[in-house]
Amino acid sequence: MSGARGGRLLAVVTDDRFGGVAEEEAVFGPLGVELRVASCSSSADVAAACADADAVLANLAPIDAAAVASMRRCRVVSRYGVGLDNVDLDACAARGIAVANVPGYCDAEVAEHALALLLSLTRGVPERDAAVRGGGWNLSRPQAAVSGSVVGVAGFGGSGRAFAAAVMGLRPSRLAAWSPNLTRERLDAALGPVAAALGVELRAASFDELLSGSDVLSLHLRLTPETAGLFDDRAFSRMKPGARLVNAARGGIVDSSALARALGSGRLAGAAVDVYDVEPPPPGHPLLSAPNCVLTDHSAYRSTRSIAELKRRCAENAARALGLLHDAPP
Repeated sequence: MSGARGGRLLAVVTDDRFGGVAEEEAVFGPLGVELRVASCSSSADVAAACADADAVLANLAPIDAAAVASMRRCRVVSRYGVGLDNVDLDACAARGIAVANVPGYCDAEVAEHALALLLSLTRGVPERDAAVRGGGWNLSRPQAAVSGSVVGVAGFGGSGRAFAAAVMGLRPSRLAAWSPNLTRERLDAALGPVAAALGVELRAASFDELLSGSDVLSLHLRLTPETAGLFDDRAFSRMKPGARLVNAARGGIVDSSALARALGSGRLAGAAVDVYDVEPPPPGHPLLSAPNCVLTDHSAYRSTRSIAELKRRCAENAARALGLLHDAPP
């Protein structure tokens, strides 16, 4: 099948978030695929930019039913990232359009960021930085240690496993992990030797045990109908008093108002959040004024390495679907 111009296949990037397409060009150029970069922010933009595309590389722009209906030639929508929230999967399936994503590209970065957030909370890094810059010293603030504590991990995919392995280096007394399908055998296979070497007890916990027993709880869950709003007033009321929460997973799994209430009442000693139910959080968002709350800008996935891998693999996914690459995806 030939593309729209000069018999060449055409790949369209809906919107460039990363400041260039060198990695995509490196994939498509040798294969003779024309690459076009659009600036789409709406379904109508996508419809206009991608009408003749053989492959669509989707970033933040909506790939909804109307946009898909306009795609006369498309054979694949390849998404930059793990989530497919902005892609209408049913509409793509009805048109015979393959959909691909890039799982695992930033597992290490998310784990590192979650660990950084955890340490910022327990050691009071933001407050102490502000105090020193303002002429203060020896700030009177409670501090906690990860060593000897119970660390909970909700979700045991790539970033959850990476975080669990990293945090055990700080020698908590116990690491309690929960996900809907986690078994003790799977937990031991993933972390048993490391836990034994470091003297950390491993537990495949129930959800209730995770909430009631964790001093620090780091979230690594996907956003699904089952996990949406999972951490609400009821969940926070069941958490250990004085616990701390870290969320570098998906904003929608936490009820932001409920979290702000738990922080305001002192039920939770702190929270660190990289992802939000609305992004960026607008003025008046409850977490912007919540006490003992460290906020970052949905940047856990980012590093020079991870972005380069994301861009390359997104282009490779499209090339495979077009029949131009025949290796197995990583």
